Amino acid sequence: MFVDEKAIEFFTNGMILVKLDAGEDTAWAGSYHARAYPSSILIRKNGEEVDRLVGFVPTEEYIQTLVDYSRDIGTLDDLLRRAEGREDRSLFLEIADKYKYRGDVGDAENWFARVVDAGEPVDSLSGEARLSQADMFRREKDYDRALEEFGKIAGEFESYHSRDAAIWQAIVHRQKGDTAEAVAAFEAYLEQYPQSEDAEYAQGQIEKLKNPPEVSGE
Repeated sequence: MFVDEKAIEFFTNGMILVKLDAGEDTAWAGSYHARAYPSSILIRKNGEEVDRLVGFVPTEEYIQTLVDYSRDIGTLDDLLRRAEGREDRSLFLEIADKYKYRGDVGDAENWFARVVDAGEPVDSLSGEARLSQADMFRREKDYDRALEEFGKIAGEFESYHSRDAAIWQAIVHRQKGDTAEAVAAFEAYLEQYPQSEDAEYAQGQIEKLKNPPEVSGE
């Protein structure tokens, strides 16, 4: 995106762009709690975060979002003001995700709970909130809690939420370093969801886990 002429013009005339590698610039990554890549964090001159954009988006949408943030449109502060006195579960979920990607686990949990409490325990928005919360634990490397939450979702929902929770259980086992558990979880996923869009991915993970590359000696 940063080679796009529109992006080049924007960052030449509209905002100052600083590109950092969170793997190398660990102090920066830690100070802004960067857990998702790529993350674009809009900050003020004093270093205070305005808001952030996580993931890849088309250039025009990316630029417009940053412009909106600079005008306090769609920021966490804006959403919190809009949520006052309302029972808008979609808005609550947006707020929860804002806190999640900032690393504010406690505040995120509170807003995820509001999404669930304001609706039905196993409806679509409750499923989205619970999946996102479990993913937050995974990103924070709280693997046991992530596995517990994904397990609950897989057992309580009958929709795509259950399917997604099942594949994430396997991924978390792999990230945790439990190879045998990861293989078993991926195999269970394939048995239950053989036609899913993640079936090929799951099969590939099984093969990699069962046949790790040999480490040559010096």
